[in-house]
This record gives sequence, C-alpha cells and structure tokens, in this order.
Amino acid sequence: MKAPARVPALGAALVFFLVLAAGVSPREARAVDLLEDFDALGGNDVLLDRAKELNPEADIRIVQDRVVDRRWREELTMEYGGVLGGDAYLATRSVGANYHVHLTPRWSVGVKYNYAFNELRDEGKHLINDTSATGKGVIPELDYQKQSLMGVVNWYPIYGKMNLYDLGVVHFDVYALAGGGQVELESGRTGTWTAGGGVGLWFSQRLTSRLEMRYQTYEASRYAGKRDMDLAVASFQMGFLHSLF
Repeated sequence: MKAPARVPALGAALVFFLVLAAGVSPREARAVDLLEDFDALGGNDVLLDRAKELNPEADIRIVQDRVVDRRWREELTMEYGGVLGGDAYLATRSVGANYHVHLTPRWSVGVKYNYAFNELRDEGKHLINDTSATGKGVIPELDYQKQSLMGVVNWYPIYGKMNLYDLGVVHFDVYALAGGGQVELESGRTGTWTAGGGVGLWFSQRLTSRLEMRYQTYEASRYAGKRDMDLAVASFQMGFLHSLF
C-alpha cells in the first residue's frame, strides 16, 4: 500500500502567483490565509517526508495530536434542527444559535438557543377533518414549543481525521453533551433537560460544523394534567472559531 498523498495545494498556488503579480490587498490576504488553513490541516508533512526517506518501502502513517487549536477559543454556530418523536399530532422544527467557549480540546461550555416552528402532522389534520362520527371534527390538545434557552457542557473524548475524496482533510471530534434550562410552551415556561452527542467537524482553524443528536425532556400541561414529553432532536450546525485572547 502507498502512503496517503498530501492534500493538493493547486488553489493556494494559483492565489499565491496572482498575489505576486498584482500586489496583496487585505481581502486577497484573507483568501490566502483561508486556503493555507485548509491545506495545513492535512497533517505533519515534514515528519512524514523524513520518515519516508528513512524507510521508503514502508507504509508510514502519522498519528498526531489535534491540529485545530481549541484552547480558550470561542465558537459561534447557527443551527437548523427537527424533533423526532414527541407529540404524535405535531411536527416541530427549529432554528437557533449556539455559543461555546472551548476551555481545552476536551471540554467546552456554552449556551444553546432555539426558536420553534410547529405544524400539524397528518394525524392531527385527520382528527380535525374527520366528521364521520359526530358530524364535527376534533381539535387535538397541544402544548407546543415556542422557544428554549439552555446551558450545556461538552466533552470531546475521541478525535481523528478523514480524507474527503482527496479534496481535503477534515479533522473531527466525537463529543457528548449535557445541559438544562427553560423552554417556553404555549401554556407558559417550564424546566427542560437535554443529553446527547455528535460529531464536530473542523474544516480549518476558523470554519466549523456539527452534526448533533440529543434527547430532551420537559413537562407539558394538558387539561387532564401534566405530561412528560420525551423528544429526540437532530440538528446541523455551521459556524466559526475565534481566539478569546
């Protein structure tokens, strides 16, 4: 087997020659920095070259520490998510924002805000439109979400990197999260708790993405009494990292 090829730097080379020919403006300098970020995440090229020179016949791979610096860095992401399960008559989707402070590569704390959009599922529409039994439809009793705000703690025990069809190398962390806060329902505010996990994808020292799945619970109010709601929430996030100091 051959050693993994390094990430092609054709785009960075083209920008470099254009900068030499036309002079460097602040905007062009930022473009060069971004391309260098992507290219640099491929791995420890110098160490790999030296190891291959010592033993060119061997299949050599490097296991390295996390390349993306996450000590005292802040991360802001925008989120789109959907609720799986929950109320059988209601479909809930949400948009939101997350702010994390990475204390170390293994730990971060943050705040999660979501604004919910609700619509009736087919089962709920059927209850309203079905007049065969009594001549009237039935309106289901719903205590739907409006918005939520939670504090969360994230733990990143597993990290690695993957080659995306030789287009670039993306570093990632598998993480677990837990937190709690308040959710605003149609009936008012109540406490909520969440736990889950996901994969954080670090495309460069600045650009990030997350795929997340978490469990969330809260108590909804009904005319017949309180009811515990057990939700599975899947979400996709995009954002950026920035140094705190």
